[in-house]
Amino acid sequence: MNLEGIALYALTDYLKREITGSRIYKIGMPSAHVVYFSLKREYDTIHLIMDVNGGSPSVRIAAAAPGNPQEPPAFCMLLRKHLEEGKITQVRQYGLDRVIELEISLLGRTGRIITKHIIIELTGKNANLVFAEDGKILDSIKHVSPLMNSVRVIQPGYAYNPPPPQAGLNILTAVPEEIVAAIPDEVTGSLWKQLVNVTTGIGKASALQLLSAARIPLSATYLTPMDRNHLVSAITDLQANVTANPAAQPVTALITGSNQCQTVFPFPVAYIPEGCRPETFPGMNDALCHAVLLQPVQLPEQELLQKTVLSELRKAEKKISALEHDLTLSNDADTFRIIADSLMAALYQIQKGASSCSVPNIYDGTLLQVALSPVLTPAENAQKYYKKYNKLKRAQEEIAIHLAEATDMRTWLESVDESLRLATTRQETEEIKEELQTAGILPVPKRKPHASGKSSPLQIVFSESTRIYIGKNNRQNEEVTFRIATGSDLWLHVQKIPGSHVVIKTTLPEPEPEALDAAVRLAAYFSKARGGSRVPVDCVPRRFVKKPPGARPGFVIFTNQKTFYTTPDEAFIKNLLQKHSAK
Repeated sequence: MNLEGIALYALTDYLKREITGSRIYKIGMPSAHVVYFSLKREYDTIHLIMDVNGGSPSVRIAAAAPGNPQEPPAFCMLLRKHLEEGKITQVRQYGLDRVIELEISLLGRTGRIITKHIIIELTGKNANLVFAEDGKILDSIKHVSPLMNSVRVIQPGYAYNPPPPQAGLNILTAVPEEIVAAIPDEVTGSLWKQLVNVTTGIGKASALQLLSAARIPLSATYLTPMDRNHLVSAITDLQANVTANPAAQPVTALITGSNQCQTVFPFPVAYIPEGCRPETFPGMNDALCHAVLLQPVQLPEQELLQKTVLSELRKAEKKISALEHDLTLSNDADTFRIIADSLMAALYQIQKGASSCSVPNIYDGTLLQVALSPVLTPAENAQKYYKKYNKLKRAQEEIAIHLAEATDMRTWLESVDESLRLATTRQETEEIKEELQTAGILPVPKRKPHASGKSSPLQIVFSESTRIYIGKNNRQNEEVTFRIATGSDLWLHVQKIPGSHVVIKTTLPEPEPEALDAAVRLAAYFSKARGGSRVPVDCVPRRFVKKPPGARPGFVIFTNQKTFYTTPDEAFIKNLLQKHSAK
């Protein structure tokens, strides 16, 4: 379960009302990552449970306390020594970050009020619970040594530094028009990423909800003026729902097919991801208590493969981002070459032992302020800059190669993910599994399983003279394109988005207009853009489709295409498949 900043905003509001002023009378630690406080209020007792398990961190209030081990851990004993009989005087969230702080006041030995803090970091796999006083860490559930992280150490005796704050506009308080204006008209990646990057408090899940509420296709890579108006309205509605009266707002939890809570939204949802179901609760605490009671079901192989592919996709995205950053840095190579050339041209003007000098740029005449090593001669300093240039230039070439490989891997993984979504038979799932094994993502079994035969592409008998073939995975795509189709057959594929290869075979000089229209719709429907509008579909005679040497399964290049635009219609596609699918 991943809780976003705006979900913690609603949770913090609930905790402020429920536990502020309560007194801690018992502390327990039922497991290595769970701590609970039993709290006395004026009229009853409740139990605050703080779970920093990296898989599903949360904070919730329960009616009953969990069980305790016979021997309490040292961390639990420390909390008991310092915090029992303490009073919770404040609950606050760090901005819209996923960090909640409890301020606990106690009466010291001298009669002076002392204040201590419990800081709950609900940051996914790095979730932690820190006990601090006067800004110094007394202890924590998870220790982070200087060797593990030189910037942010979490160990007793060190000053507490919160997680680095997000950079961006506060999704709840910023002017919606300013948020939307910060998003460029056209993006190279996903639009939801741009929305996350320019704001604080939301992640991918809420960004997708906002785009859906604004009626913007999730596959869109640009914003029209109308899209911007709709997105402003969607953000305005979100701000009103979350901040107006958080206590009265119902929340929605998304439950996956494996019966696990994916996330919780403190606002009405507009988009239900495939394989999820929504469940509505009166408040954030009710949703979190329900989430921990869910019993996960064993995933079928198809969903397990999808989880593996999505994990690899996240790794590929992270690698691409790092390589793009390195490539930007290496682009400064030419600066060092210009400095070296300018130094060589002005050697006679540079004094030996100087730590800097000003020399004219031999290319544009501007003055360059150059740092020098005083122990080197002017010529040796120039050679040092040449070495830096050559090193960065080599790095630039290496990074470009690795970036192309990582981008290729991402494209292929996206196609595999789409193939898993389309798979309907065990044979199709097995073929995708074999493809992942061949790529080294899954281990190859020592004993080869019994061959179960090959799956067949989807075939539609459109008329007596025309048939349409649709590949549902990369092996089927290759069969449709390079075995079934011939030079004059029309080949279709959605533009720049993972999807099926579609082929029209006909005995007529040209396929019927209705068949071409159906094939365009099928190509859009059997793709990752099936939920979009005006989806671009490229159509080209098969003879112009080629497979580059060494390319991954399903990858092709083509020329001479004509582009059609269509909006996938699920009712039309289902009716077409029922009436015309070959048995």
